[in-house]
Amino acid sequence: MASQLREVLNRFADQSTPISINQMAREMQLELGVLHGMIDYWVRKGKLREVGADGNSCTTCGIKGECPYILHLPRYYEIVNDHDPAPAPPCTCGHCGS
Repeated sequence: MASQLREVLNRFADQSTPISINQMAREMQLELGVLHGMIDYWVRKGKLREVGADGNSCTTCGIKGECPYILHLPRYYEIVNDHDPAPAPPCTCGHCGS
């Protein structure tokens, strides 16, 4: 299991173009839910980050992810490099949904 977990991270590091999570699951012979769990593990560890697929990246109005005009794309992840700046902490105001 640990080697498969590391392989998931290595696949993201080795990719220069986006890879389908469904395709990765097929290639690694993993159930989709198991692969999502592995990806979520690396996100929690700070090695991967989800990028703008949640609809919250639009800042035009205040309804964020509830906007009927935003196309909801599949989840997209990228590798986090050591030289990347630290992400901004999430907002805790309770009003903006961040």
